Amino acid sequence: MSTPSTSRRDFLKSSGMLVVGIGAAGAAVPFVESASAKKAAMPYPDPDFHQLDSWIVIRQDNTATFYVGKTDLGQGTGTAFRQLMCDELDLPYKNTACVMGATDVTVDQGGSGGSDAISVDGWPMRRVAAEARRVLLEMASTRFGVPVEKLSVSDGVVSVAGDPSRKITYGELIGGKRFNVMLTGENIDATTGVAKVKPVQDLKLVGQSPQRYDIPAKVDGSLKWAVDVKLPGMVHARNVKPPVAGAKLISIDESSVRGIPGFVRVVSKGNYVAVVCEREEQAIAAARQLKVNWQKPAAAPFPTSVGLFDYMRGATPTSTKGPTDVGHPDEAFKAAAKVVEADYEVPFQGHTAIAPAHALADPSNGQMTIYSNEMKAYGLRNGVAQFLGMPREQVRVVWMDGPQGFGRTAAGDAGFEAAYIAKEIGRPVRMQWMRHEETAWDTKGPAYTVKMRGGLDAQGQLVALDYTARAADYCHLGYNEPDTVLIAQLMGSRRATPAPGQAVGPSNMYAIPHTRVTTQVVSLPLVWETPLRTGNLRDPNGPQSTFAAESFIDEMAAAAKTDPVEFRTRMITASSEDTVFHRARSLAVVKAVTELYGWDPRPSPKLRGTEEMLTGRGIAYAFRGQTVVAQIAEVEVNRRTGHVWVKRIACAYDCGLVVNPEALRRTAECGMLHSLSRALHEEVEFDAEKVTSVDWNSHPSLTHADVPERIDVVLVNGDPNPKRPDLPPYGAGETACKTVMAAVGNAIFDATGVRLRRVPFRDARVLAALKAASV
Repeated sequence: MSTPSTSRRDFLKSSGMLVVGIGAAGAAVPFVESASAKKAAMPYPDPDFHQLDSWIVIRQDNTATFYVGKTDLGQGTGTAFRQLMCDELDLPYKNTACVMGATDVTVDQGGSGGSDAISVDGWPMRRVAAEARRVLLEMASTRFGVPVEKLSVSDGVVSVAGDPSRKITYGELIGGKRFNVMLTGENIDATTGVAKVKPVQDLKLVGQSPQRYDIPAKVDGSLKWAVDVKLPGMVHARNVKPPVAGAKLISIDESSVRGIPGFVRVVSKGNYVAVVCEREEQAIAAARQLKVNWQKPAAAPFPTSVGLFDYMRGATPTSTKGPTDVGHPDEAFKAAAKVVEADYEVPFQGHTAIAPAHALADPSNGQMTIYSNEMKAYGLRNGVAQFLGMPREQVRVVWMDGPQGFGRTAAGDAGFEAAYIAKEIGRPVRMQWMRHEETAWDTKGPAYTVKMRGGLDAQGQLVALDYTARAADYCHLGYNEPDTVLIAQLMGSRRATPAPGQAVGPSNMYAIPHTRVTTQVVSLPLVWETPLRTGNLRDPNGPQSTFAAESFIDEMAAAAKTDPVEFRTRMITASSEDTVFHRARSLAVVKAVTELYGWDPRPSPKLRGTEEMLTGRGIAYAFRGQTVVAQIAEVEVNRRTGHVWVKRIACAYDCGLVVNPEALRRTAECGMLHSLSRALHEEVEFDAEKVTSVDWNSHPSLTHADVPERIDVVLVNGDPNPKRPDLPPYGAGETACKTVMAAVGNAIFDATGVRLRRVPFRDARVLAALKAASV
């Protein structure tokens, strides 16, 4: 697992090794790194993103390795990076490899997050590869004594025009040597050389779908996760979390576990408690057996999940944005022919990782190496260094595949814990949470209440809309913050002012003459040391806000007795265009998804018969950043049991330039299935002291039986100039998550005539709504 790091460090820093650098003009420049300079340097300095050698290594056999500062959470971004860089460098894909997320050998591009891997970080990768190609062609020009314009390159082989016998490989030009070329750019996103990137039309690998290099090992089980790392002298740790939120540690009876074979130590500070043993099963037994005296808080830390939304509506907001008015909404509502009001609710939802958080920390030689699947490896490095009071040059993180992903998970929490305990006892420590801890204490996507009000004129046009959202998001946690990670909270080391959190409004291109948007954040009574701690969950705030907004647009279409697609298309058509062509691209995806599905224009709901199984279809549309999505869900609702099966999902997706179509389709499918689980099943339940949904029975997730019979994805290029040479890629990872809840809810309404305004659509909730409506 650490082989790529070792080989690169040997390549760049071998003691006493004669290294030949290649200047911009292609001249060989020998230099020797002095032993004294090496001894003075810390072991893990930051790779310099201004050095071409920090990004690309080419070997004598004409193979290359790309070193990029991202992580791949299973969406195939590593494959896409290779495609982009191979295209600019004119290297065959099969001759390359990609190393990601090892902080000592890859430049700091922030890791994963925000769906920006291709749209933001792909640009410097392309520019760096283009610069490497330029330098290599200059070297070949010097070697052959001909102008660069007389040279061509294919598959890493440079040849002279008109004389195919005169050719040389990249490996023969620079294999095993350094470029020694400086790049420019005020930050890593702006990194560039002299060369320009190719026009889109000249890219050959972009738009194709080579086999992803990460899939085979995942299929045959040979892939090593961070949880699989084993080191000499390694011990195992388990933490002992407070039994109720806000509890205070009074005492620990260490004698209660001293008799356990392999017991090493109890580590404790403030309200943080962990046990360390030689073997994993011993640590599990010790965590269960350790006698700890806790004092409950005087006041309830939060309401029950049953009373959550009433609490949120009655709480005083910690912050408010708006109201933001367009036009004159008050007057428009007074003049409206029909006014509709509705309230929507989305509970706290967790990441529900398939395996618990874990990490391994090695304090050998006075340094700290952390093996983790935390998607922001560089932030983990910086945060741990600050938390432990160590120079960051003495800390490195080796990113590896693992179960946590799609937001601010507990992976970072486990990494901090492992590092702290490893420093305390001076041995490598493997920390792993238990299943019930992962489900209960992982960060949650914030709960939402949204009040909607809409006004129609006499012609059925939506002329006024009022959107007021409240999110339980006060003290929203960032990534790897040394003063907000769980261990810091429990130790009492926390920031003076919690992060304010946020609630968001709709994201669409509807032309509504008079609108008002107000967003507010509320706090639960207990701010710190709570399992109801909020953080980013995939497409933060997007599914919640879109569920309310797009469900209500459907309600307004039904009130106007208008086909839901026609109702939306009319408003998009009437909107004004913007700089990234949201209007044109929104129209394109709505049209594409209706054609893909075979939409039959009619108002909702459909005429209902007497059959036990009711069927219906619903549409939802939105954008996230520059990426636009429209989805249609087809459902079967069992009127006897209330069970909802989403039989089919059709999705139209416009994210600009598509690097790898197959990976993008699978990414969209993944996002839709994730959100389908949230729509049908997932809800964090709690009493007034603790989370009670702690396993797969009490916190169900999507199963194979829930998977749609058919998922169709069409990739759309709705740009008004679809063949422009500078067509950019947009962030593609999260947008597909945004509209599923609303599409499913709209489909249930179409099938049953019953509007469900609270997720998840569990059987009991649906059945109760059907019975209440005498369906």
